[in-house]
Amino acid sequence: MRRLAEAIVPDDALGADGLAEGIARYVELCRVQSPARDLETIRLVGDLTAERFGRDYAPQIVRRDSYVVVSGREIPVRIFDPGGPSPRPGICYFHGGGFSMGSVASFDIVCAALAQATGAVVVSGHYRRLPEAGYAAAQEDCDQVFAWTRRQSDALALDPARIAVAGDSAGALLALAVAANARDSGAELPACQLLFYGTFAMDPERPAYAASRDPLLTADRVRGYVALFRSAGGLDRLPAPIDRVDLNGLPPTHIVAAELDPLCSEAEEFAAKLGTAGVVVSVRRAPGMIHGFLRAVGVSTAARTELSHAALAVHPFLRG
Repeated sequence: MRRLAEAIVPDDALGADGLAEGIARYVELCRVQSPARDLETIRLVGDLTAERFGRDYAPQIVRRDSYVVVSGREIPVRIFDPGGPSPRPGICYFHGGGFSMGSVASFDIVCAALAQATGAVVVSGHYRRLPEAGYAAAQEDCDQVFAWTRRQSDALALDPARIAVAGDSAGALLALAVAANARDSGAELPACQLLFYGTFAMDPERPAYAASRDPLLTADRVRGYVALFRSAGGLDRLPAPIDRVDLNGLPPTHIVAAELDPLCSEAEEFAAKLGTAGVVVSVRRAPGMIHGFLRAVGVSTAARTELSHAALAVHPFLRG
């Protein structure tokens, strides 16, 4: 496996609970969300209260909302523009949320911070969610957002050769599939992939899930997301990323794993498989971090530091 950054970085600045600076506060903010009985309300409350994660941090970017128009429907996108001379690099970002939650609105602080850290225009796509739609519908939307971003590179003042894909958790799996689908169709590949704590195994029996030290992503929650993914056709056409044998030819990839995340080991295992397949790959284990820590950038300087590390890792590919 070829490495573009240090794989495991020790950090002495951890609290007694093993959490990095600011992460305990992030956990508190997640837990104050009012309980809801149904998925529809959980999604709404997540959008209505998303600003709590960014009250003390305001990246200097401009937001614009638009739509990818496809036959019979539209896919909402939010564009995060950090400014700078054109043509600029771009990043198509796909949010997490277990394939059933999360949105452009609830991951606003993540994409704003990513645009500022990388200097790239970030296009955040709102794909159809499970269980109302099947996995294939979610993936189709992500493929459409990437294709649209390339088609609209002139209007967005982007260099079409420097458009990456990125995502966290479920969004990391979707971003990976966007790159693989582009490769398989003969389309232009993303410049690189930036994948944060992805759902790469989709195996409910992995021992790491039962041994979870993550205060938010428990073993039961992981198994619930895996069950939903499987029931929605997530493995109908292809195996989980960690079991794929067609990883060759993918673009350079940087993977960020979170030390306390039950998905940490599968992220590192997947990075090793990419390297074996000849993909230029690097992996970083973020010390004291939990699953979903990107949304902590508004309350944790440690989370912002991890985002800066990730931005540096993909800088050569975004800057050409």
